[in-house]
Amino acid sequence: MTHDIVTTAEGLAELVAQLRDAPDVAFDTEFVSEYSYRPQLCLIQVAAGDRLSVIDPLAIDDVTPFWQVIAEGDHETIVHAGRQELLFCMHAVGTGPKRLFDVQLAAGFAGLEFPASDGNLVQKLLSKRPHKAEARTDWRRRPLTDRQIDYALADVDHLAGMRNALKARLESLGRLDWMQYEVQTWQSEVDASRSRER
Repeated sequence: MTHDIVTTAEGLAELVAQLRDAPDVAFDTEFVSEYSYRPQLCLIQVAAGDRLSVIDPLAIDDVTPFWQVIAEGDHETIVHAGRQELLFCMHAVGTGPKRLFDVQLAAGFAGLEFPASDGNLVQKLLSKRPHKAEARTDWRRRPLTDRQIDYALADVDHLAGMRNALKARLESLGRLDWMQYEVQTWQSEVDASRSRER
C-alpha cells in the first residue's frame, strides 16, 4: 500500500500541517510493554483521507506535535480499542481528542460482538480480510521490514470505513448518542486512571 515513513522533525511538521485540515484522523500505535513501567512507543500509524503514514518515534526526538494535533483539532479521531493510544496522547499533552470514535465500543452498541478484534470487524463490516502476520514482532528493532509496515498500516487503513458503517447502524438503531456518551465517559475514566498512576 502507498504510504510515507516519517523519520524527521521536518517530515512530522509537514504531516501535522496536513492533519490540521483533515475531517477525520485514524491512528493506531505499536508499542512494547514488557520491559518498562510505561509502554515504549515504537510506531504511530496514521490514515487521513488518501494519505497513509508511519511515524517513527524512535527516529524523531519529539513527536509531541502529532499528539497536539490529535488533541486540539476539530477532526474526528478514529481508533480501535484505543485505551493505550489515548494514554499516549494524555501523557504527551495532558488531554485526549475532542471528538473520539472507538470502533470497538461502537461495535458493541451496534449489536456486534464485544470486545471485537480489528480483523473480525473488518470482515463483518467491510467484507475484507486484513493481512495479519507480524503480531509477535519486536517493534523496537530497526530497520522495519515491508511486512511489518504493511501489518501496521492495515490497522488504520480500514478504520474510517468501519466508522462509517457503524455510524449508519447506530443511527438506524437510535443508539449513536448512547455510544458518544459512553466514549466520553470512558475517556474520562482513562484520564482518571492516568492521574492515579502519578
